Amino acid sequence: MSSCRPQELVLSLSVQVGDRISLRIDSLAFGGDGLGRYEGFVVFVPFTAPGDTVEVEITEKSARHSRGKVTSILSPASTRTKPLCPYFQRCGGCQYQHLTYEEELRAKELQVRDSLVRIARIPEPPIRPIIGCPQPYGYRNRITVHAEDQLIGFRGTDPREIVDIERCALATEEVNQTLEQLRFSHPKPGHYSLRHPGIPPSAFFQVNHLLLETLRQTVASTFPSGLKEGIDAYCGGGFFTSELVKKFGRVTGIEKDGRSLKDARRIPADNLRLVEGDVALELESILRETDLASAGLLLDPPREGLPASLVRTLIELRPAALTYVSCHPPTLARDAQKLIQHYKLISVQPLDLFPRTGQIECITTWAAQA
Repeated sequence: MSSCRPQELVLSLSVQVGDRISLRIDSLAFGGDGLGRYEGFVVFVPFTAPGDTVEVEITEKSARHSRGKVTSILSPASTRTKPLCPYFQRCGGCQYQHLTYEEELRAKELQVRDSLVRIARIPEPPIRPIIGCPQPYGYRNRITVHAEDQLIGFRGTDPREIVDIERCALATEEVNQTLEQLRFSHPKPGHYSLRHPGIPPSAFFQVNHLLLETLRQTVASTFPSGLKEGIDAYCGGGFFTSELVKKFGRVTGIEKDGRSLKDARRIPADNLRLVEGDVALELESILRETDLASAGLLLDPPREGLPASLVRTLIELRPAALTYVSCHPPTLARDAQKLIQHYKLISVQPLDLFPRTGQIECITTWAAQA
């Protein structure tokens, strides 16, 4: 490791692009970047660890913060480890391979808490210990690769580039075998979805095969006994629906993607009704025809979170139990800021469905207030 020579450092508040500074990393922001403060000015630096002292070259500057890249590690944190993948820091898929898995879990739990405190204004969110993955590699049951200019791989940390890869450390062996076959076939330019055997090709499906049942059972357990009607909004191919039909007397699934509903229709249940349509448009009428006092609603929206119109519906029509599953803590916190005024937040359960990446899954449990 090289040392940082003081005469090369910028000791002025007016840090400019191209300047080099010495920076201690205090924490990890959601998405994976390390966060440090230089004379009170926030600087984000990827591929760093809390406790690192690094020499950083400033690459971007705005009125509120700067971004930089590591030019040398002056004093490494004790939580660093050797990355498993040879493509790490060039491929854009992973952000945390340089950390021990224990440190990654600690950081993600803190990021969930920070989002709810800072954005949702919930001073003491009821966060349970994060559920980690049994193994942080070899868990993905599907990947999407890009074929371009005789390269087959993932977008790089520079998204304009394709990083040519022979295998993905996050994918199952079966998926990597499919990747090997694709590489030998010299495919035409395009995007290719490579899936583990048994994963439906027509619909979205949770990627972590090691935590599938944990996720499904944890969500189902959030609903108290005695509820009669369940609504699975954004039901997709019926991943959660297949468990909810066992818990409720009647279940309604809502999904706008007809391809996904093909898989949901294969669920062998007489108490299941499926509605093809936009949740923001369909949910209000379904709630109005439901006994809200005995209803449980599951929301599993895309990373953009809930549309404002849907939040207004939830505020007006309050099912007794609400479970909100999110893969994006900031949008979850944005929606929680509005829901907390009309629902009680019972629990927040983070799950690490995406080890070595900046993504986090959260299951939040709510109860309607009078």
